[in-house]
Amino acid sequence: MREQTDRRVVAPLPSLPAGASRRARLIAALDTGVQRAVTLICAGPGWGKTASAATWAAERAAGWLTLDARHNDPDHFQADLDLALHDEPGVLILDDLQAITDQRVLGILAGLVHRRSERLRFVLISRRRPDLALHRLRISGDLTEIGSADLGFQLDEAAELLQTRGRTMSRHDLAEVVRRTEGWPAGLRLILDTPDPAAADEIVEEYLIREVLPGLDDRAREFLMRTSIPNRICGHLADALTGDHDGHRMLEHLVQRNLFVERCGDDRWFRYHPLFRSALRRRLARRRPAEPARLHRATAAWHVKNGSVLTAITHAAESGDWDMTARYAVRRGLPLFTSADRPQFVEALRRIPLERLSDSAELAVCGAVLVYAHGDHAAMPRAVATAEALLAGRDEAARTEVGAALAVLRATSVVRWRGDMNHLVETSTATLNDLARRTFDELPALTQYRAMMLNCKGAGLLWTGRLDHADRYLWAATSSARTADVPLFEINSLALLAQLAFVQGALRESERHADAADQVARRLDVQYRMAMGPAYLARALVESERGRDAEAEEQLRGALHAIGERPEVAQSVLAGLVRVRLLTDRGETAAAGAVLSRIAAEIGPPVSAPLLNRLLALADAEIRLMLGDSGVVLARYRARAGLLPAEQLCLARAYQATGNQAAAETLLGRVRAGSDRVSAVGAWILTALAADAQGRSSVASEALARALAIAEPERIRRPFRTYDAQRVLVLAERRQWLTELRGPAGGGGTVLAEITGEIPVLPGVPAAGPLSEREVDVLQYLPTVLTAAEIAANLGISVNTVKAHMRSIYRKYGVGRRREAVIAARQAGLI
Repeated sequence: MREQTDRRVVAPLPSLPAGASRRARLIAALDTGVQRAVTLICAGPGWGKTASAATWAAERAAGWLTLDARHNDPDHFQADLDLALHDEPGVLILDDLQAITDQRVLGILAGLVHRRSERLRFVLISRRRPDLALHRLRISGDLTEIGSADLGFQLDEAAELLQTRGRTMSRHDLAEVVRRTEGWPAGLRLILDTPDPAAADEIVEEYLIREVLPGLDDRAREFLMRTSIPNRICGHLADALTGDHDGHRMLEHLVQRNLFVERCGDDRWFRYHPLFRSALRRRLARRRPAEPARLHRATAAWHVKNGSVLTAITHAAESGDWDMTARYAVRRGLPLFTSADRPQFVEALRRIPLERLSDSAELAVCGAVLVYAHGDHAAMPRAVATAEALLAGRDEAARTEVGAALAVLRATSVVRWRGDMNHLVETSTATLNDLARRTFDELPALTQYRAMMLNCKGAGLLWTGRLDHADRYLWAATSSARTADVPLFEINSLALLAQLAFVQGALRESERHADAADQVARRLDVQYRMAMGPAYLARALVESERGRDAEAEEQLRGALHAIGERPEVAQSVLAGLVRVRLLTDRGETAAAGAVLSRIAAEIGPPVSAPLLNRLLALADAEIRLMLGDSGVVLARYRARAGLLPAEQLCLARAYQATGNQAAAETLLGRVRAGSDRVSAVGAWILTALAADAQGRSSVASEALARALAIAEPERIRRPFRTYDAQRVLVLAERRQWLTELRGPAGGGGTVLAEITGEIPVLPGVPAAGPLSEREVDVLQYLPTVLTAAEIAANLGISVNTVKAHMRSIYRKYGVGRRREAVIAARQAGLI
């Protein structure tokens, strides 16, 4: 090959468009390409094939031959080819290769190409793939291919093009132009050169129609116009729109000709360039104004038959057939409202004129969905009732189909939102029983409705306090929602399981369920949809129980973002309880009480959620105990049967505060033996404190050890701070003396270390003076849980003598606390 510094061009180059830009990326691509035998630049009209090659050729040694119909004569072709090769260029560029259809000429060219001369490289420019058996070159690595994806303008290149035209535009607006044109150079230039958007669209349309359609026969033109209605097209859908039977073959043919048609997804589906599709649609609407609506209806019918419900509803709305839109929305679309496709579904329904929303039960259902989407929950009962009234007198099929949709809508957006959990259990049970009698022919959304109702019943059972039943239904809802592809209900079911686990005192299980909900939500990018709110609240409660108030606050903020300004009552109450708990833990009991009173006032009498009421009462009981008002707690719980472990714990604390240790111990024994691990930790702590108050040090130490053992796997921290933190600290320090040292302070991350602020190694401890014999005797008792009086009793000396020896030991080791003296003595090897 010639050196690239040789700038001679053997044949005249085509003139470049005014304002054409030099794109370094394409220059580099051609520099790389001509190192191989053949470079094929293949794309439809307006992609800048010739301009890119000519810009490159102006800087490199190349021969150029533009082909046309005359070159289908072998003699004419050979003569012009010889002329182009006269000065033996290193590269020969053959433009408009699609003009060559004569097999003899193609044979001459194929022979020349496949000789792979080391002295000659070819750049072939064509609108469609040439019939030259280039696959062999592709396999051998001797072919470079540059297509429309490579030729399209990128944003930075578009900015340079804009600059050459002396125009200014925000980067956001320019990016939108690049997105609309998909980088198509001709469209980009036309739009940038025409400031008026409406005029630009007309100019682009004219260009496309002039450049693409004239080369096609009437049947292909008609095919393009009819199939431009959907955003994606496949052979079967094309057949439904055209009435023919070779849609797939026609689409393949258009792809081969690079006529702004390309494959998308699997081999079945194709798409038109958006500007080309828009041009075809406008042309069809001008020529046959009624045709687009008919084709939209046909597209909707095809998609609903083939399971693409959202696409069907969208095309039905595009057609302006509101009865069809509502029929599809009710028959198959209601689950879309609870999916990641909710915005597109609601947008389609918003196209229905307001005055039409009371024309039929189906349209009224659409109206109710729009009311809910708008956040007007107070208007939902009336909207649902309107649809139910319009359904009266309809045939059985309509009552079955529309009635099921209304039952689901009422349960999810009226009963549940109000917090009427007893009614929610009743209505969801009735709906599930009705669904069990239906077939898929009667209710195409049967599996989705079942998953939604299982979720509702699980929620109702949870907040009515039937926890074991709630667990079963929520698990069933999780698996059903996954199978039915209603992911927001899968997320919500997992999130409610997280709340259920927390109520049962299982923090790790609660955390696992919340994490599982989060994984599904992140996969769909719906982390802050209402369905995810309960998971954030469960995490907030877990973090609070672990003593991580900052993290609990963060999760509460996430929950408030997810549940929105008008959440369902149950989650609103729970969010308030998280706030009460955080205020209580900070010692702000007055503020906590005020928040609690406001929650009770806001939920109002329609709420029927026994477990929520018990949680509110429990929060109030904790505040009362902190304020020393044990009488209210005793009055509330003493005569009540079936207390939750946390309620039993509150009652035990009230008994302890009033001196009834026997009654307290009975309750604590039940809680200690129960499965609620958070309450069990509290029960063991209260047991330890009671034993310590009675002077039973070993019992107190063992009880605290049991509390620590339960707390450690779950990382439970809050009870150690809630129940007389100072006395718990003393007990914990004593307990730690019996425990092997565990590394640097806090390094082990144990509950015990966090309570005591463990300092296992004391740096710079001075060498102790010799201890007296009696001081050594006292030293041996320091790692135990015995008090100074108990040590004195064991040694047969007075308690004051023991305390004097302890002070002497501290002074000799240069420490101030018993625990530090034990550490120093161990470092010295004395104990």
